[in-house]
Amino acid sequence: MKGIDIPLDDLEEHSFQPISSVETDPSQQSILHSLEKTRNVLIQGPPGTGKSQTLTAVLINALENNKKTIVVCEKRTALEVLHNTLIEKGLNYNCVLIRDIVKDRKTVVDSVRDRVDNFEYQSYTYKSSKDHLDNIVNKAKNLITNINGKHQKLDQKIIGNKSWTDVVGDLLAELRNNDDDSRLNIEKSGFTYLPEELNKLLDLVHKGQSLYTNFSQIESKSFINSKKLVGDNPYKIEQTINDDFDYYSKYLQDIKNLLETNSSEFAILRKNELNQQIEETKQITTKVETIFDKNKSNADLTDENKLNGYGYKFLSVFSKAKKQTISDYLELQTIFQKLEECLKLTKDLKPILFAGTLDDKLKSLITLKNNIVDVQNEFETKIQNEFHKINLLKTNKTEINIKSLPILQEKVSGLSSKFNSDNWVKNELKTNDFYSFISELESHLKAKNEYFNSEQDDFLAEFKWFQFYNGLTENEKTIVDELKSKKNWRKPFLIFYLDSLLRFSASGGDLPVNDDEHRELDTTLNGFEKEQLKFIKKFWYSRQINTTQSFVQNNSGLSVENLYNKRSSHRFKRLSLRQIVQKDADLFSTFFPIILTSPDVASNLFKGMNRYFDIVMFDEASQLRLEDNLPAILKGKQIIIAGDEHQMPPSNYFSKVFDGAVEDEEDIDEEENVIRVDKDDILLSCESLLDFGTELNFQKKHLDFHYRSRHPHLIDFSNYAFYNQRLKPLPNNFDYIPIKYVQVNGTFSDHSNEAEAEMVLSIIDKNINRLPNGEYPTLGIATFNIAQRNLIKSKILERQKFSKYSEFNAKIQELEENGMFVKNLENIQGDERDVIILSTTYGIGKDRKFAQRFGPINHSKGYKLLNVIITRAKYKVYCCSSIPEQVFMNYKEYLTIEGSNNKRAVMYAYLAYCKAVSEADNDSRLSVLTALAENTSNSAGINSRDFNELESPFEEEVYQSLADHFGTEKLIPQLQFAGFRIDIVYDPKIKSVPKIAIECDGAKYHSSREAYLYDRHRQKILENHGFVFHRIWSTNWWRNSNRETKRLVDFIKQTEATVNGKIKDYSKTAYAFTDDIEILEEYVTQNSFIDIEKDGETIQAIEQVTPVQTPIFANDVVKLNSKVQIKYMNIGKDINVQLVSTENNKLTSNGIQKIYHKSPLGVSLLGHAIGDIVKIGNLDNFVEIIKIET
Repeated sequence: MKGIDIPLDDLEEHSFQPISSVETDPSQQSILHSLEKTRNVLIQGPPGTGKSQTLTAVLINALENNKKTIVVCEKRTALEVLHNTLIEKGLNYNCVLIRDIVKDRKTVVDSVRDRVDNFEYQSYTYKSSKDHLDNIVNKAKNLITNINGKHQKLDQKIIGNKSWTDVVGDLLAELRNNDDDSRLNIEKSGFTYLPEELNKLLDLVHKGQSLYTNFSQIESKSFINSKKLVGDNPYKIEQTINDDFDYYSKYLQDIKNLLETNSSEFAILRKNELNQQIEETKQITTKVETIFDKNKSNADLTDENKLNGYGYKFLSVFSKAKKQTISDYLELQTIFQKLEECLKLTKDLKPILFAGTLDDKLKSLITLKNNIVDVQNEFETKIQNEFHKINLLKTNKTEINIKSLPILQEKVSGLSSKFNSDNWVKNELKTNDFYSFISELESHLKAKNEYFNSEQDDFLAEFKWFQFYNGLTENEKTIVDELKSKKNWRKPFLIFYLDSLLRFSASGGDLPVNDDEHRELDTTLNGFEKEQLKFIKKFWYSRQINTTQSFVQNNSGLSVENLYNKRSSHRFKRLSLRQIVQKDADLFSTFFPIILTSPDVASNLFKGMNRYFDIVMFDEASQLRLEDNLPAILKGKQIIIAGDEHQMPPSNYFSKVFDGAVEDEEDIDEEENVIRVDKDDILLSCESLLDFGTELNFQKKHLDFHYRSRHPHLIDFSNYAFYNQRLKPLPNNFDYIPIKYVQVNGTFSDHSNEAEAEMVLSIIDKNINRLPNGEYPTLGIATFNIAQRNLIKSKILERQKFSKYSEFNAKIQELEENGMFVKNLENIQGDERDVIILSTTYGIGKDRKFAQRFGPINHSKGYKLLNVIITRAKYKVYCCSSIPEQVFMNYKEYLTIEGSNNKRAVMYAYLAYCKAVSEADNDSRLSVLTALAENTSNSAGINSRDFNELESPFEEEVYQSLADHFGTEKLIPQLQFAGFRIDIVYDPKIKSVPKIAIECDGAKYHSSREAYLYDRHRQKILENHGFVFHRIWSTNWWRNSNRETKRLVDFIKQTEATVNGKIKDYSKTAYAFTDDIEILEEYVTQNSFIDIEKDGETIQAIEQVTPVQTPIFANDVVKLNSKVQIKYMNIGKDINVQLVSTENNKLTSNGIQKIYHKSPLGVSLLGHAIGDIVKIGNLDNFVEIIKIET
């Protein structure tokens, strides 16, 4: 085979339709999906994960995809499982199982002849059509694409690491108990919807509300122009304000002083005006008084009737006196007329009407004089009023001749300009009116004084607010302005922002709002099995007919019947199977497009036919030797290797220890057990074909769902010890103890343990009962070596000789008819039974010592054997052991020393685990699992996450809504079930009413191609376990949470009101495997495993050195951080350890294992010197200190 290579690149121009009629879980379907492009696939299939089901799906779909497959496996059982499954599917004419080229020729020939000898076959012409099947496939694929697309949409991170569902949850949380109106007049297009933006805006909102809350309390007192409050130094601004306002105050005082000067000047001016008016009046009134004084004794002057009489006027012609009287009278009238007109023209004197007689006018003259006195008395007040009425800032010299007025106006203008230029107040200081100017300025000065002299620091509060506000962008100011009226700024803003984000993110893809597509997909796939199998049968039947006809045309005188003849004739020799294949391999592989065979048959039957098959498939590959299977691996264009790296290696790996003759790895040369190959070629050095695929980086696909164990505790040990907690087991349908630990304390002699053999029979006799269906559970008995297996078999046969065991023998016969086996480690892989009885076989020997030698278990690959033997049970394991409890309960120390979950260490851990499960000691059970998890190379420890914590804000809001209606006692958040976590479970706590599994937005595997299948798979599992499955969608809750809450509440109430008679009670199943074990005292050895007489002196000597003598040199004793070489006295093994102050140390550096100084070993070593022999803890394990390095 030199020069032949194995292609490792992906396939091009290759098609493989992956939807299968075989029901698959997500991890199984992932394998089918990988075959679309991946050339080489390695399937890691742990126990009970449906590996055979997966391979069956691959084989069936290979038939649909017109591909020929050869399946290679050494275990006939594994091949038969696949073969029988294909036959059950009606594909018996499309497959053949060939284990022996000679013996199986008849099977091949009979199958071909059954077809070609049929008359219809010879006359049949048929062209298969795939249209109908393609329609179903295309419809299913479209539905799957749509469902997966919705998953991806939900999982899309729309802001930071938050998905759609998370954001809906956050929004609902904010809406809960929100009193504020969250409608904001904010332009949404300005948002970028990046986490940096949201965080910045939330900080802005938080800071803004804090600052505005302080400012709003003094906002009514605020007078300062907010635009001036910028910068980082409020104290400098405060000082500038004080300085400027001190200037205003001083300048104002100057203006007030000037006002007084102007007032005085105005008063003088007005008084002068008044005096002038009085003087002018007096000049007129003096003339009146002069005339009256001259006519003091002349009564005729005031007798107007007399003067106006005709006679008096006549006499005046002749009398000078009378004529003078008439002249004075007329002058007085003129003077009074002039006086009246003069008064009318005065500014300050009241006008008086001089009417009537002279006496009346004299009286009016008296009134005038009195008025002048009154005016003079009131003139100061009048002047002041006039002065105040003067618009001092708009009056010029031509209007009022006040010399100081221009100076006043200039001062006011200067102060006004500075005040307005300084711009400290919100509005400009106006100069339309002097007194308004003064009043407004004084008001500002007063406000400023009150503002800065308040008990609280109003200025600092306002400065911080406007320093913040003035630094915002216009969009940010809009947000803040919209929030000023809200009680809690953050809540309405976040509601607005998250709602806007959801509306923005909803574009460009569908969001799930119902289960319609899931239901439609279920309907589509339910009809797929029938159509796929129908097409396969017709398609290959058609191909077989066409190929037969082509063979006849190409081989004149030779028919298919002649080639596949059942016996020789005189014309046609009976050809061997190999000759038949060589004659026409295409004809053979068309008759049998699936060939199941062994490595040697594959190599011989198809010799030289490299890459002939479309697919070459290897099952149980951990047991396939590379050198045996290299020819077969070259037969396929596409390679599938299936196995389990943690199960049995190739069959000759433990050849010298399986028979029980060798009890430990140290007794053999391991190199004798492996094929010696060129160590320079790492590929050829691979232990198995499975390792070979790993080395070539075949794409590894894991099967993760575990179906075999009906109770998680049956697989948990292996899951934690070997599978890094990947496996997802099914939950138990009823409460029972899945592992019963039986401490037999038998004697290990001649490679067997009679007490355990008798206990196995006792359990069969007294504890294995009939199931509710009337049948016994299937039973398997597993031993740790072949001698124990033979002993148990012989004891079963022995009982058949005695009639007193007739009932037991009848039970055995029925159990055997139902598949009961008694096997040892070597050949149990692939088997499963309802109940497994383990006999660990080893124990205290006749010499009263416990050798701790466990045959193949103690081999470097021994853990694989343990893994196989402890994972066979579906319901129950009875673990019968004679290994002393005080030994295996020290499993943590052994795990630490071993450094991995292997050999005796992991077996002791398993016994401790069995004991814990058997005694329902959950703390101890978890302690074992924790120790195993921490001791693996990919240690992750037990997931400490609180499964009662809800996983998303949306779930929290749904939970709270339900709690508001039903309380919390019926609600279970994040219930771990079958490897899943159910978001919320509603438990009505009514026996006849099922629990409701509420799933929020579907399974949490959104990005996987199998996302749709996670939905379907978990729904199926939950419904099969009695749950009512109900999905809710965050999209609906976002749009109307009240409506969706009502729908969910109504659904729960409706379910509660419906009595479900379909709920099955599985509890009686537990009666088929009871726990009341009867201890057989006659076979029990003593608990002590130390020969006191022989070893008494040694023990006494060891115990005498317990008091530690203080050494002379401190460096000679073991202390913290010391590196110590010790020898285990019991097994003679040397190890190097270092005592450290940290727990759970798993790393080994330069061959030195770090040990916690407070562990039993650490405590025993501390303070001791080289040569000391110390006892470890309370066990009879002793170590000698060989070397100490500090």
